Amino acid sequence: MDKKKLFITIIISGLAFLINYLISFFLTSYVTDNISIEANGFISLAKTFATYATIATTALNSYSSRYITLEYHKGNMDKANIYFNSVLFGNFGCGTVLVFACAMFTVVIDKALNVPGEIVYDVRLLFILVFINLFVSLTSTAFQSAAIIKNKLIHVSIFKGCSYFIEAATLLVIFSFLPPHVYFVGVGMILATLFISIAYYMISRKYTPELKISISYFKLSAIKELVVNGLWNSINSLGNTLNSGLDLLVSNSLLSALAMGQVSIVKTMVSIFSNLYQMIAQPFEPILLKNYANDKKDELISWLKLAMKISGLISNLAFAGVVSFGLCYYKLWVPNQNCLLLYRLTMIAVASSIFEGAVFPLYYIYTLTVKNKVPCIITIIGGVLNVLGMYILIKNTDLSVYSVFITTAVIMLFINGVTNPIYMSRCLKLPWTTFYPELIRHVISCTVMTIAFMFISKILNPYSWITLILAVLICCVVGLLIHVLVVFDFNDIKDIIRQVVKN
Repeated sequence: MDKKKLFITIIISGLAFLINYLISFFLTSYVTDNISIEANGFISLAKTFATYATIATTALNSYSSRYITLEYHKGNMDKANIYFNSVLFGNFGCGTVLVFACAMFTVVIDKALNVPGEIVYDVRLLFILVFINLFVSLTSTAFQSAAIIKNKLIHVSIFKGCSYFIEAATLLVIFSFLPPHVYFVGVGMILATLFISIAYYMISRKYTPELKISISYFKLSAIKELVVNGLWNSINSLGNTLNSGLDLLVSNSLLSALAMGQVSIVKTMVSIFSNLYQMIAQPFEPILLKNYANDKKDELISWLKLAMKISGLISNLAFAGVVSFGLCYYKLWVPNQNCLLLYRLTMIAVASSIFEGAVFPLYYIYTLTVKNKVPCIITIIGGVLNVLGMYILIKNTDLSVYSVFITTAVIMLFINGVTNPIYMSRCLKLPWTTFYPELIRHVISCTVMTIAFMFISKILNPYSWITLILAVLICCVVGLLIHVLVVFDFNDIKDIIRQVVKN
């Protein structure tokens, strides 16, 4: 039943992802047309600043579910409650500090950033609301472990879909009846996060009533243990920020608010890829943790390779689709912008998905084994090289906004194609080539799929949303067949069909 539940979870997560995508799709188009492309850039920048802030909490939260889950399954309820409450109250304190710091920053935001005068007030409110949303999200982190403990990620996916619907409905109502302001986006985010936070609390109360909220369980020693073990994950988050999280800030500071707006549109597309990876990888986590905890190494490897194949399918479809239909998509989506520039930037930005799509589910190995020092060091080195390369290209070449994505693509291709697969194998005490057969087949599938999609694109030549959607649907069927034939073994296919259809 594990595989049946897994695929149901992925399908429901896919529906939630679709709702979230539609929000970004219509919001970006509306803001760029009715306010400005610069305003859209600040929406993305505010969310990115919230990501910067979470670096400080990553050390506490990165292993919280792992420790709570392991102690719960071992029957050590007192220890599970200590971790649970330490994370809960620790995040409450961190969130309070972060909101206060953001409030101070917004006072001087027009001096720290290149903000057009007519939207300074809106941007201030937007940043404050985004950080309040971060506070609400942090306070629900401890409750999320219940869904992993009881493998109730199906429920989480359903609630996430509902939260996205609430966000969409809120924005639709506000923008329909009031003059457009960018800080409305923060209102929608807060309402959606409140809903999903309450849902996490309800799941925790129903399925893990043994985990009780009590300040008496709060222990600084537990905080110290989580932070020490998760410190390298914070450093890794810093490295990821240097690799791709500074794009908007660099564009704003070294180029212009217009360039930042263009980068924000491209990063909206890039975020689709990262959300797809999360959609596929997360449902595997309870199964992987269970097999690792029970020392079932062969089953663990089997599940990891299945995750690679499924995640690779989704990433290959997305990559081949962007290459073949990206320009048409931009012309229909944001016709008043420089669509050719946006398409070229997107091509560079998503190049790393050639490896990352298949490798992404394997990142959970670092959480399972608590071995993250080496990958963190590699990420930090890559991040520093990325920022230096970006600065050098902007200052010494005519590449302008292209510089923001070129070095990131090169570095991430190397990290996901070389260093990660090798060290992930080492963490599990396996031969360094363990994951490369799947990765090589994934790249072959990506190549064949992209060529096929481009051929179909030339024949169909879509010119409207209807013809584009029809062309994409045809390509999805073709791409699925290509990936199955190239990547999946016959036994894999039989097993998946049997698990999905059996009662």
